[in-house]
Amino acid sequence: MDFKKTGIPQYSINDSFRKFQESLDNVTTIGFGSIRGDLVLDGNNYLIGVDQNEITGEVECVEVAILFHGDTFEGIDLTNMSAESFAQELAKIGSTPIVEIDNVWWPKERMGFYVYENTPSTICWWGNTTDAEVQEIFSQGQENFLV
Repeated sequence: MDFKKTGIPQYSINDSFRKFQESLDNVTTIGFGSIRGDLVLDGNNYLIGVDQNEITGEVECVEVAILFHGDTFEGIDLTNMSAESFAQELAKIGSTPIVEIDNVWWPKERMGFYVYENTPSTICWWGNTTDAEVQEIFSQGQENFLV
């Protein structure tokens, strides 16, 4: 599956929380305003996580929590590339990412990629968040985080 900056096929960070609740398969609620559900894309069953902003009620983030061999993001291989190499490829198609031990943040695009064993393993699109740590990351200047 080739994921895009705009979001998961059929979905957007701007969609309502209710749309995700009603359209994902096997939806379970995880605490207040968080759900997990399944979505079949290109024959693979993806685990999708959606968090709701507790103040605005809008979708705060949408995450593809499991990636499969051969998955790509904007044509960039997600499963056979180190986090550093992936960040270098992201910089070619957008802003300069911030590389941490367990995340590659793409602040201007409001995205994050969780890293497991130095390989991107999730994709997260961020909307209007109240998470102070994420807000801080998205507000940081890029000059200190060159890849």
